[in-house]
Amino acid sequence: MLTVENVSKSFGRTSVIRNVSFTLTPGEIIGLVGPSGAGKSVLLKLIGKVIEPDFGTITHTPQNQDFVQQSVGFLFQEGALFDSLSVIDNVAFPLHSCATKHGKMSYAEVMERAYAILSEVGLSEAYQKMPGQLSGGMRRRVGIARALVSHPDLVLLDDPTGGLDPVAASVIMNLIRSLHETYKPTVLLVSHDLRRLLPNVDRVLALFDGGIVCDESPEELPTRCSSRVLKFLSTRYDFSEPSVGSEQRP
Repeated sequence: MLTVENVSKSFGRTSVIRNVSFTLTPGEIIGLVGPSGAGKSVLLKLIGKVIEPDFGTITHTPQNQDFVQQSVGFLFQEGALFDSLSVIDNVAFPLHSCATKHGKMSYAEVMERAYAILSEVGLSEAYQKMPGQLSGGMRRRVGIARALVSHPDLVLLDDPTGGLDPVAASVIMNLIRSLHETYKPTVLLVSHDLRRLLPNVDRVLALFDGGIVCDESPEELPTRCSSRVLKFLSTRYDFSEPSVGSEQRP
């Protein structure tokens, strides 16, 4: 369970997040949408404790977590891989800083876990490569593997399909759905790619000018969101075809 209550964040005199409140229940996939500069990435960083809020509280209660220190997985924009580390070392990185309830993992256990998740994202043969040797879609898959390697119950994905061609973007979104069905984490997913996002999420949070202005299921967006929000969404998604593409939910 994640509860965000009256959270605000400013940088200097610029207010970015203003009195944001919402709750995520275990196992949901939630899409976070809004115009560029609305504060979506900042909100994810607040939830992931990369930065601290000026006001308000963020409470995360892990559910059935194996690791005592790693209950949140984070995919930053563009993957944010360590260029000096191999693919498998990038994926294994979170495991070196956390421990299980039964004690610290051995190096062999860490590498076995990292290789297993790389196999699930289709990159087992690339485990020794460096990030610079990978395509954009492959780098994004490595980032997703790293976010999920500790089996966190909350996963934050910041624009995982951004900058990718349509085929690679579809592969990434289908992969996210498949991994969610396997591990059952709560997923908060930022994306501008509404054509692939909306058929795959349970709820949509719309962030405008630093505040949540809509919190609805994809099916209810056309009738329950304000005209301002609907106008923004309609420029990116055809609501007359709610299951566009192959990424529709089962």
